Amino acid sequence: MEELNTTTLQSEELTTEQAIDWMKKYIADTGKTQTAAAQELGISGGALSSFLSGSYKTPHMIVPKVKNLMEINEKKQIVLSDPPYVETTVSRMVENAIKYSHLRGKISVVYGDAGIGKTQAFRHYLKENNLAIGITISPTYASITGVNELLAEQLGVRERVSRKITAEIIARLKGSGRVIIIDEAQHLTVRALNHIRCLSDEAEIGVCLIGNEEVYSKLKGSGKADFAQLFSRIGMREPVSIHDIKKEDVQKVFRVAELAEDAIDILYQICQTNYGLRGAVNVFVNTAAVFQQEITAATIARMMREMNIGR
Repeated sequence: MEELNTTTLQSEELTTEQAIDWMKKYIADTGKTQTAAAQELGISGGALSSFLSGSYKTPHMIVPKVKNLMEINEKKQIVLSDPPYVETTVSRMVENAIKYSHLRGKISVVYGDAGIGKTQAFRHYLKENNLAIGITISPTYASITGVNELLAEQLGVRERVSRKITAEIIARLKGSGRVIIIDEAQHLTVRALNHIRCLSDEAEIGVCLIGNEEVYSKLKGSGKADFAQLFSRIGMREPVSIHDIKKEDVQKVFRVAELAEDAIDILYQICQTNYGLRGAVNVFVNTAAVFQQEITAATIARMMREMNIGR
């Protein structure tokens, strides 16, 4: 059977054949019985069976019911998944810092609270810009060797000797017009940060470091002279926090769910806590799953209690 594009089918008149194909696929994908599917359509099991076999005498009476079920199912899939990326105040601040590094060939650092959208902005910039290179640091890759391994993988470097890896990375980056974006940069050792500064200088490309307060503390080095060269290379410093999240941002993020104002207010309140925007999204998705898409201020509040948020 040809793959059905639900969005396309919803935007045009649905033929009987398309409705039958979609219902068969819906029943197969969901594992529902024909009786259960018929109840969703508001018809008898016998009527659905005849419709699916092509023998129903007035199929035009069932086609609109199928289209309505398609629309409900599509909305359900949207609600039960994380909201799509939208530009927020925080994501705009992060992307502006990345653009600064990209255009100016300088080092920038974005640092602050967790769960407010920094990583989403990082991923979105990578998706939209082919010249951007993104790596995410974990404690395993916090050293110079770890950074080189991640960059070598992105650039297709096959060298195995440490010095040759660095030289090849610089050679591939120099004059490329690229930018390196490093998420979870707080895990980097100070030696690794200095290594990245050297890469930036020698390859003449920009680097954007994204992380929590710790990455900025490492760069600053408590004012010690040993850190002066590293700290002086920072062209743009962008602190971000939960307080940068606006109610308008929350409205944009959850727009697809068409929530009432009081529901938005509660999600915004979550964003202003240490749980941040990530916490609000988790509460939203869990509410949709547990309460069968009945997402209201009351069900969100109940889910918050279940998740021990706000207590």
